[in-house]
Amino acid sequence: MPVLRELQQELLPVIEGHLRTFLSGMDYGQSAELGDMLTYHMGWDSTGPENAAGGKRIRPLLTLLCHGAFNSDLEPAIPAAIAVELLHNFTLIHDDVQDNSPLRHNRPTLWKKWGPAQAINAGDALFSIAQTAMLSLEKTCGTEIALQAAKQLNAVCLHLTRGQYLDIAFETAPDVTVETYLDMVEGKTAALIAFAASLGGLTAKQELPIRDRLSDFGNRLGLAFQIQDDLLGIWGDPEVTGKSAVSDLLTHKKSLPVLFGLENSPEFFSVWSYEHLTDSDVQALAALLEACGARDYVTRTANQYTDQAFQALDELFPRQNRYSDALYELTGQLLNRSA
Repeated sequence: MPVLRELQQELLPVIEGHLRTFLSGMDYGQSAELGDMLTYHMGWDSTGPENAAGGKRIRPLLTLLCHGAFNSDLEPAIPAAIAVELLHNFTLIHDDVQDNSPLRHNRPTLWKKWGPAQAINAGDALFSIAQTAMLSLEKTCGTEIALQAAKQLNAVCLHLTRGQYLDIAFETAPDVTVETYLDMVEGKTAALIAFAASLGGLTAKQELPIRDRLSDFGNRLGLAFQIQDDLLGIWGDPEVTGKSAVSDLLTHKKSLPVLFGLENSPEFFSVWSYEHLTDSDVQALAALLEACGARDYVTRTANQYTDQAFQALDELFPRQNRYSDALYELTGQLLNRSA
């Protein structure tokens, strides 16, 4: 059995158990339904298969694997891993409201069930709980590391809001460039993955240059992951992705291939400007992207960031163990996926 699968079977139940214990231990007072809302969002209610709506817990797994690559005793890193996942879910709750998304993991989103105002409040609660989880590193790693982690968490949150600002602004901005888009991805997607990786180094008490290189690895991983997502949004196999091909074109999503097309193909720009796109328009747009080199450009860019992520791993772990081996496997899975 591949080592990543072994460690996932070993660690994911640990992550899930600690998440449940931490959230259930909060005092919600007269607002018990707030706890129910968070339980629902985390995928622990009884409306579907066990953990079907909980997500893959990639970020806390990344923190534990990075820690384990230096120190096989994972207990000190558990609070950091929990905090990262809670922080991620705080952003998802707010993102669903801001994007007006009715579904997540094939279930109604939090705001769809309880309304936008209560969903925003629940997201704020999860942000506060994530802070509390991170500060509990004091018990496992000491006060200095707990404070460093808490400071970094808030710095990352500011980075995330900057990325989210750009994402929202892109919906109406007429002049989004490829460079600006990559800045957005770095803030919205890559920043939290980079933080998750660097936290593993912090809890393992590695020096700053090592933690910075872990952050670089996570940054490149996050950028490549999102660009791969953009590629699948236009050229993915519907049987595998679960959504129609060229779905991003149909919804006028300003993904990387679209922005490349807008900058490099007047014909693409002309059709893209139609307020309502027909199926034939969408097929024409996909063909125009192919013709102007957008698919090749996006593939090259994803491969470039993928190579940089693996290069960082090579530099970090010349002597490997099961945790670093799993990091290689996880990176390969995330960046060579078809869905």
